[in-house]
Amino acid sequence: MVEALSIHKKWKGYSFDYEGSQKLVFTLKEPARSCLSNNNAIRISTEPKSSSKQCEYEINGYFPDRKCSIIDSTGNLVAQVGVKKEVEELMASKDVYQVVVKPGVDQAFVFGVIAVLDYIYGESTRC
Repeated sequence: MVEALSIHKKWKGYSFDYEGSQKLVFTLKEPARSCLSNNNAIRISTEPKSSSKQCEYEINGYFPDRKCSIIDSTGNLVAQVGVKKEVEELMASKDVYQVVVKPGVDQAFVFGVIAVLDYIYGESTRC
């Protein structure tokens, strides 16, 4: 289970185990809206697991259009959000979209990030 809390445009995603203890999984930082800065990328950092180091990610594209990707700090594609053309034409809506997660990537992490993006942009993630 992931719960996200926002403080000053910073969202923290937590996982909970069956005993109720929580662990910080990721922090998603919304960009500061400024006419002086071109870089409006949403940044995500994960908390290190025991011996591994902290990872940095970035959202490329625009989530409300359902055309975006999660990219890691080395430029590798981690997950991609998109709408199939047939579905978009049939439904005339972006409510139904697909998420493709690369093998070896934590799917719960990706789902948590997308749930936060849905909330930020006024949508509602449903399972």
